[in-house]
Amino acid sequence: MAPVIDLQRIPFVRRLSAKFAALSLRNRIAGTMIALVAIAGTVLSAWAYLADERLKRTITFDLLSEELTHFEHRMRIDRGADPLRSARLSIYRSSDLAELPRHIAMLRPGAMHRVRSEGRLLDVLVRDGDFGRLYITYDVTTHARQEVIAILVLALGVTAIVILAGLAAAAISRRLVEPVTALADRLTQIDPGERHVRVGAQFAGNELEPIARSIDTFMERLDGFVEREQSFTATASHELRTPLAVMRGAVELLEGQAADRPAAAKALARIQRAVRDMSEFTEALLALSREQLTDNTSEVRCDVNAVLARIVEDQRSVGGERRILLEMESQEALNVAAPESMVAMTIGNLVRNAVQHGTGQEVRCESRGRELTVSNSGALPSGDMSNPPKRFTTHPSGHGMGLYLVRRICERYGWSIRLENTAIGVKATVVF
Repeated sequence: MAPVIDLQRIPFVRRLSAKFAALSLRNRIAGTMIALVAIAGTVLSAWAYLADERLKRTITFDLLSEELTHFEHRMRIDRGADPLRSARLSIYRSSDLAELPRHIAMLRPGAMHRVRSEGRLLDVLVRDGDFGRLYITYDVTTHARQEVIAILVLALGVTAIVILAGLAAAAISRRLVEPVTALADRLTQIDPGERHVRVGAQFAGNELEPIARSIDTFMERLDGFVEREQSFTATASHELRTPLAVMRGAVELLEGQAADRPAAAKALARIQRAVRDMSEFTEALLALSREQLTDNTSEVRCDVNAVLARIVEDQRSVGGERRILLEMESQEALNVAAPESMVAMTIGNLVRNAVQHGTGQEVRCESRGRELTVSNSGALPSGDMSNPPKRFTTHPSGHGMGLYLVRRICERYGWSIRLENTAIGVKATVVF
């Protein structure tokens, strides 16, 4: 079995394939059609030229052979017969070698040769016979010039055909790609917030109709999912906020009654913090479940440093033996265009993760410029933490919901988050 040749191993073919793959679909179709026409035209023209050349040489060889045979027949009748001499056809005998150029006189017999002599192009046939070696020359200079003109005409014809094929290929490829482009443009124009959009009717009777119908089926299912999600969001908004409001009011009432009892006041403070955290968590989930931002970013502002100080103080009261260090480069407000619930959710999850999952006794929170870092002892799982998965956690038994929400919030408001292993432990960095 013959070995298979892998053309992709050839550098030139590999580079050509890469450039071809980088072209648009329309250009690939047009380029392929032009290349096929050009190759076919060139091969057919070369074959026609070679066949014509071979036929003419065969005819010339037969003509010259016949002239030599006719001259030998005359010499048998009359040894003194003069050889044929004309403007284009001449016969020379061994005794006439002085009249021949040296490079013609030295040609071997039995074959026809094409030589140039004194500005002329000659076909020369040499043959040994009963009367010695005979030479016959045939001037084909005019024929050669006509051949050059014919080749030029043929080349121009092939070029014209390739140009016409290129124009036709461009028109055909544009016609073929137009439906694909139209479908892509139509899908790009669809507003994510717009429901019950269908595209199949626009491509009825088109080659892309099955694809458009499949897209309609998918969009119909997607509409159902969105409607169910919106219904759940509206219901959850009421069902979650109402009991939280009741709990908050009840805690405020109990705080006034337990002012002289430190132990009860401390417990109520913890309940108040839990209610506030739950409220912020609920608002963050409801906001993230919507497609677009509902906040007016030009009016809603939040001080990151103030939220950070509050969260650190809350975590100190529940952190047990863990020490939480807070460093602020400036006491000035760091305002961001986001609700306080979103900022509190981001900072609170990072600090709580550092407190709960760190292996050391110290958690460090630093605010420098528009950069917030939270670090602790420990190590993250191996992998690319600059682009974490949708679910990631610093604890083997955790689900990573907190850090997942942090990443979603950062994506929504254009903040960047980075988790990395350092020499002293894990560091989370948020740039607002």
